[in-house]
Amino acid sequence: MGKFKKSDQFFVETKLGIVTQTGDWFHTTTEHIESFAPGLLDQVPLETLIKEAQAWVRSAGSLSLILLYGLLFWINPWIAAGIVLVFHWFWYHKKSALVIRSAGKLLRFVNSNGLLFIVAFFSLSVLGFQQEYVATGIGIFFFFVMKPGLLRKVWDKLAQSLSSDGLTLNDRVLKMVIIKHAMYEDTAPSKVREMEERFKDLAMSRKKGKG
Repeated sequence: MGKFKKSDQFFVETKLGIVTQTGDWFHTTTEHIESFAPGLLDQVPLETLIKEAQAWVRSAGSLSLILLYGLLFWINPWIAAGIVLVFHWFWYHKKSALVIRSAGKLLRFVNSNGLLFIVAFFSLSVLGFQQEYVATGIGIFFFFVMKPGLLRKVWDKLAQSLSSDGLTLNDRVLKMVIIKHAMYEDTAPSKVREMEERFKDLAMSRKKGKG
């Protein structure tokens, strides 16, 4: 195994990839990133790349909750729940195509426990005071499903069952974060396909290790 980075000890790097303390896996290493985008890590620390990728990975639940609590005040709660489920699925699966350089800072704020607890507490309190019990119940249910990332795990299981040879959703996000930063720093990777294959190789190695 690797050892935690001393900066804030939020991820560990191993020969099979990088895993954060919250359990998010990225199947690459410092050496691989350096080989695909030479000089990038001199400009953008690995810690920054992983934090940004993790923020995008976890943004689906946070954005969905904020959207839900807004919709519950305006439309039928069951319709709001359906819209939010569709939004969560779309954002979680397509977010890699939406990656914007350095947007991770904003998403980390959106993902923060403080913001989500304040939004949830205020919204549920008002809905309860207005005797909107169905909306309140839906708001509570979605909070306990999305806040710990349970719905993300459902999508991951479905993705794994449908495809065994593609990039994981986490790796797609990290790949795009690397490419966006590399283009900005003028160290754009010349072997994107090779980078994808390396992601897949490490992911398969980790799966075999579990078997």
